[in-house]
Amino acid sequence: MFNQSRIKTLNQSMVIALAFTALGCAEPNNTAAVSSTAQIQSNKVSGAQQSPLLEVTQAKVRDLLPGRSMTAAYFTLKNNGTTAVTLNGAMSDAAKAVEMHTVKMVEDQMRMRPLPEVVIEAGQSATFVSGSHHLMLFGVAELNESMTITLQFSDGTLLPAEFSKVSL
Repeated sequence: MFNQSRIKTLNQSMVIALAFTALGCAEPNNTAAVSSTAQIQSNKVSGAQQSPLLEVTQAKVRDLLPGRSMTAAYFTLKNNGTTAVTLNGAMSDAAKAVEMHTVKMVEDQMRMRPLPEVVIEAGQSATFVSGSHHLMLFGVAELNESMTITLQFSDGTLLPAEFSKVSL
C-alpha cells in the first residue's frame, strides 16, 4: 500500500502533561515536553501538496526511573487515507522489545494486557495514552532527548516516528 520512499519525519513542538509510574500506565501530571510528527506522504499530483496518508503526533516517551529499564510511550496515529490500516507492532533500536498494550478491567481491577493489533478506519485516529492503549519499551539502557520508534503495519509499511523524552 505504501512504499518506503514515502516515509518522512517532521518535528513539531507541543506542550503535554505526563508523570511516570513503575509500569508507565498512570494518569499524567503537569510536565512540559516536546513532541514530534511522523508522516507517510501520499503522491503529489501536479505539484499540489496532499495530506499525509498516515500521521503520528504527540509522540512522547517517559524517562526511565532510576534502576529501571522499561518505560511507556504514547502518541496519536491518524489515517488520512481512503482505506483502513492495521497497526500490529512497533520496534526501536533503543529497546530490546517494544510491545503494544492496553488496560482492561479484570475482576474489578485494571490490568495491562497485550494488544495484538489496532485497526484505524479511513479518516479516523487511534490515541495511545496513559491508562489505555500504549507502547511498553523493555530493555532500555538509556534515553536521549528523543528516540525513534518505528510503527509496523500489517501491509508491511514501516513508519518511523521521533518520540520526545518526558522527564519525571
